[in-house]
Amino acid sequence: MQMPVKLRLIYMAKVGQHPLLTSQYPVATVNCMKIIDAKKTLTLVGLLLLFSNGVFATDIVRLVTMCEECHGKDGNSTHPDVPIIAGFSHEGFLNTMDVFRENERIAIRFHKPGEPETVMNEIAQELSDKDVEELADYFSRRPFIAAKQTSDAAQAARGEIIHKQKCEKCHYGNGADPVEDAAILAGQWTIYLRRQFDNILSGKRIVPRSMLRRIKKLSAEDIEDLLHFYALQGSK
Repeated sequence: MQMPVKLRLIYMAKVGQHPLLTSQYPVATVNCMKIIDAKKTLTLVGLLLLFSNGVFATDIVRLVTMCEECHGKDGNSTHPDVPIIAGFSHEGFLNTMDVFRENERIAIRFHKPGEPETVMNEIAQELSDKDVEELADYFSRRPFIAAKQTSDAAQAARGEIIHKQKCEKCHYGNGADPVEDAAILAGQWTIYLRRQFDNILSGKRIVPRSMLRRIKKLSAEDIEDLLHFYALQGSK
């Protein structure tokens, strides 16, 4: 059963120094307390005063913590099914949330044992525009840490040629540079990227026509070569 976002935010709150508690947002006071029972330790954030332009803004810490439960610390996912979102461009983050809101992109249901199931479409639809703007600002400032993966050198070499011919026009720097709404491909999880190719070709994910035309011209072997190239770029 799906838990409402507002409840998940409280459920997932964590104790400790958080990157949000930096000079980016002046911090007045941070006190933490722990509630301990026989089964597990629950941590609650108490008296967390975070101000931005004089406005009480503790929700951004909870929002980021919620995102990190699936996407990893600072958005650097350790789950191959879940994308790394650290280092996204601000505009790219906003556009991604918009397509989830409009159901132009369908996300998988992700569930970690002992935690609520999450679906990006539902989360995006429940967040306010202000929430999304703050999250975009936060994660666009975090460094992208490439996933450690194996790749075949021969396939990666072929993938490099295909990328230069078909993808570099939008995905600069061999897919490593976040530009506007072009996501980082180099070092992204291969399993996640493969699913995106499948979703685009099956119509589950709507993309610009120019991108769709280029992808439709790729063979299954071409796509695998590209995936090996992006995995190799991340391992450098």
